[in-house]
Amino acid sequence: MKSVQISELSENLAGVHVVDAPVPEPGPGQVRVRMLMSPINPSDLNFIRGDYVQAVKRLIWNHSQEQLYYDPARTQLCVKPPYALGGEGVGIVDACGPGVAETGLGGKRVAVVAGPPMGSWQEYTVVAAQKALPLPDAVSDELAAMFIVNPLSAYAMVHKVLAVRPDTWLLQNAAGSALAKIVIRMSKIAGFRTINLIRTESHRAPLEALGADLVINTESQDLLDEVFRATGGKGVEYAMDCVGGELAAQMLQCLTLQGHMVVFGTLANSPIPLPSRDMMMPVTRMSGFFATNWLALQPPAELPGLFGQIGKLAMSGVFDAQVDASYPLEKVDEAIAAAQVRGRTGKVLLKIGS
Repeated sequence: MKSVQISELSENLAGVHVVDAPVPEPGPGQVRVRMLMSPINPSDLNFIRGDYVQAVKRLIWNHSQEQLYYDPARTQLCVKPPYALGGEGVGIVDACGPGVAETGLGGKRVAVVAGPPMGSWQEYTVVAAQKALPLPDAVSDELAAMFIVNPLSAYAMVHKVLAVRPDTWLLQNAAGSALAKIVIRMSKIAGFRTINLIRTESHRAPLEALGADLVINTESQDLLDEVFRATGGKGVEYAMDCVGGELAAQMLQCLTLQGHMVVFGTLANSPIPLPSRDMMMPVTRMSGFFATNWLALQPPAELPGLFGQIGKLAMSGVFDAQVDASYPLEKVDEAIAAAQVRGRTGKVLLKIGS
């Protein structure tokens, strides 16, 4: 089968290749999925560059250790190349391992959570049965391919990590992203208000049409002034940061008493300056979110219910996302380049099978 793999970590993506690989066999509790489509997410680029490796090295349980793990119990291995890329996608279950036949997944179209070493950017992948979500016919392949990573992250951060309450404010950066747009749609159902940070003015009108309560261009407007004005001087109860750097530090200043900010990305590729008293005086909190570890911490018995909630929201259009372009697997280099264009408003997909 054709598989997109990396032979080595590389900043310039030179290590990405399409190779011939054996078709994998599902083990106990696993299903094999014939892939149809898979998106290119920022997390995929982190696996190519080695950003996660550098971050995991800093964790206390990996101190002075040769083999790195995502968890202190050392059950989730931080794999080294070569490995197959791709964190999610949609496909057809074509084989079930021992203990899975009774689930009825055989032949079903499913959204999958994948990731190295057995990624979704290949003609076949193998995942745990709990990470394969059957889909109704009404969900298109394009939407199904993006069904889990952004929807799961948005749902988990808003409703599980932050536990956002109605009639409160949530501040988020990179508001032109697919995930930020999901949060705006969710706000209309859950009854909270959003303040959305952009750097490109072309994002303003689409976000306002989507229902954004306030849009701030941080290139031309003062963040603290605008938040002070919008909230009557109180500040925001919640914030979501996927950028880092100085902007995240300013967002932290916007939190009200006992406010909570969740950090889930590093687009600025620079640390957050953190004056200690900016957190001490208002008694605020800052939490980290990494979808792989968060998902692993959830009881397996609760995963079907979690994915079911996401499925219900998807059917209401909350997770609809624009697709800018799709590429065949053989043109993965072009697809990756397109996914990194600044100001892009939609997702880039890999079309793998039919």
